[in-house]
Amino acid sequence: MATRLSVLLPVFNGMPFLPEAVESILRQTFAGFTLIIVNDGSTDESGRYLASLKDPRIVVINQANEGIGASLNRGLQLCQSEYVARMDADDISLANRFKYQVEYLDAHPDVVMLGTQIEFLIGTVAQRALRAPVDHEAIEARLMKGRAGLCHPSLMFRTAVAKACGGYPSAALGEDFDFYLRMCDSGRAANLDRVLLQYRLQTSQATMAKTEQVIRVNHYSAHLASCRRKGLPTPTLDEFLKSASLMSHTSWMLEASELIQYRTARIQMASGKPVLGALRMAFLGMCHPISAFRHVAHAIRLSLKSQSS
Repeated sequence: MATRLSVLLPVFNGMPFLPEAVESILRQTFAGFTLIIVNDGSTDESGRYLASLKDPRIVVINQANEGIGASLNRGLQLCQSEYVARMDADDISLANRFKYQVEYLDAHPDVVMLGTQIEFLIGTVAQRALRAPVDHEAIEARLMKGRAGLCHPSLMFRTAVAKACGGYPSAALGEDFDFYLRMCDSGRAANLDRVLLQYRLQTSQATMAKTEQVIRVNHYSAHLASCRRKGLPTPTLDEFLKSASLMSHTSWMLEASELIQYRTARIQMASGKPVLGALRMAFLGMCHPISAFRHVAHAIRLSLKSQSS
């Protein structure tokens, strides 16, 4: 696996989108990579599909179901390359993604991880997502507030730094935020100002309970980063949640509701259900008026653009 780039793709029941995700990697204009696929105990046809792959660039690891954090760590242990690119089993990487990311990391040795702009893929409809910040300070500021500043499946990072910071946590959901912030302890983050990944939105992606859990862990990861940087003791997740105020818990619940309502509204608007989408946007407005205004304005721009084209 002595290539410049390893692509790390964990899979759990990835059908029917897995073949399209894999093909988008194999079509990359950047040639020097190994695709490491960790099949995390899939019970659908993913295992059969992966067994059919004959491309010499592909390595498939089969394991019992252990969760995404453990899958990523097992794959990361196998990476001997300079860089690692992340990918999910239902997304699509555009053909020049690796080329642009490798070129940027080569030219910016202080940057330890690099994301891209994304667009949502809703069925066969692609819609531009809200723009992610491109500079380290803005990205880190979002992360320290428990808010997304990077899109995990668009990420490329330096292998040695990721291994030195301990890889991914395997005991909880929200493995990406803890990883981001420990990487930020070692260097700078950035996002390319190019759309290079299509991120699939599906109504079945997350329940309210799971989304709330992820958001709580995101804020916990931000608190751990703050404690590390101040030299303070780091609490366990249970200790953090018990010490959090009622206002914090209410805010996290509203944040989860905002995310689910926004994504579901985008899906409905792209699927011929604009009235239902508008009602969900209205509910979003009650949860977070300022954030909702930004989301609604973006949705209106998309609608006007599609009407004029």
